[in-house]
Amino acid sequence: MAVRSRLWLFFALTCAALLPCGCGPAGPSKPLLQRGYLWQRDWTPAVADAVTEAGQRLDGLVILGAEIDWRDGTPRCIKASIPWKLLRGARKPIAIALRVAPFPGPFAADDRSARAIIGAVESLLADARKDGVTPGEFQLDFDCAQKKLAGYRLWVRALRPAVGHLRFVITTLPAWLDEPEFSRLARDADGYVLQVHSVPTIQESGTAVLCDTRLARKWAAKAAKLGLPFSVALPTYRCLAGYGPSGKLLGVAMDSVQPAWPAGTSLLDFAANADDLAGLVKEWEASRPAGLRELLWYRIPVATDARNWRWATLSAVMAGRKPMRRIEASGEGDNPVDLSIANTGEADEPLECAVTASWNGATLVASDALPGWRVRTEKNFSVFTLEPGYRLRLSPGDKRGIGWLRYDQVTAVRLQVAGRGEVPR
Repeated sequence: MAVRSRLWLFFALTCAALLPCGCGPAGPSKPLLQRGYLWQRDWTPAVADAVTEAGQRLDGLVILGAEIDWRDGTPRCIKASIPWKLLRGARKPIAIALRVAPFPGPFAADDRSARAIIGAVESLLADARKDGVTPGEFQLDFDCAQKKLAGYRLWVRALRPAVGHLRFVITTLPAWLDEPEFSRLARDADGYVLQVHSVPTIQESGTAVLCDTRLARKWAAKAAKLGLPFSVALPTYRCLAGYGPSGKLLGVAMDSVQPAWPAGTSLLDFAANADDLAGLVKEWEASRPAGLRELLWYRIPVATDARNWRWATLSAVMAGRKPMRRIEASGEGDNPVDLSIANTGEADEPLECAVTASWNGATLVASDALPGWRVRTEKNFSVFTLEPGYRLRLSPGDKRGIGWLRYDQVTAVRLQVAGRGEVPR
């Protein structure tokens, strides 16, 4: 019986090893590709610098080529001011994206709307090739109503000849996965990007977030069951959403969009959670859903963007590591001593802290706090805190002055940063 048991165990394990993995998690055969979106229409010097940096940190770049919106049903194409020659020597693959604003239909393969989209694709590819840029992929970004995917298929199939031999990818929403037409739509393209972030996404707990990583896992697992290659788009940004008295979403403030809010608007701040996303990346690097070929980050850091991660944050999260957090205070000068606070970590930090300056053997003769700060002084220490209602956020590498201290003699000043509730009294 012992010999039979060992033989049966050997047979079972051998068969299990030979079985296909199906739709379950795929093993970590190689690292996930990680690309980024560049979604600016105006190519400033800061955007050009971001492209250079992306070439060193990412596996590729998807650039916004143009946007099509609708004025009284008439399509209007607005191109980004891309200096194509700048991309001629790109170190990593370049993809072009066309953003199409919401469209109610009807859909057709050869009407004015379809011809406008086809013309935009042909024009963008011609612009790139004229300056010696050979893109490897074309993306179509259109948030179609989920019950009109059959109509969307007409556009996708009509665009195929214009895209030519390039890889043709469409961006998709999680709600589409439950539609019978989605599988056919996805098969008309060469792949699809599952966008798992939006404003707002309501968690089952009732909390509004940009990206619920628990739901992202569920959606990716559902996508894997289709047996088609796909990518997942993850967020790197913050935004301010305005809601009317009834709870209706009125608009979203981002770096390029600043709505004029009507009276009575409630504003909520949403941000990509770097720690949660790092955990998701680490998990998928170890064992990912079948068919998941890459991650796409929306959007790459640009120095002039106030509501987006910096490279230090994105690099940590891409590695599946929670960004390091550190706020430090420093003093400059002998007397007076100018005090400042700096973010020497890897993540954006909303400042909810106090800076305590302490000394021995000297007498403080004057002090002041800079705008947004206030100072309280005792015998041998001073505490700088933010004014009530004043909000300050520091990105990695940022530094701000907070005030100054003057003594009756030169003295050594010790500085300590404390969180909320840790201020000496």
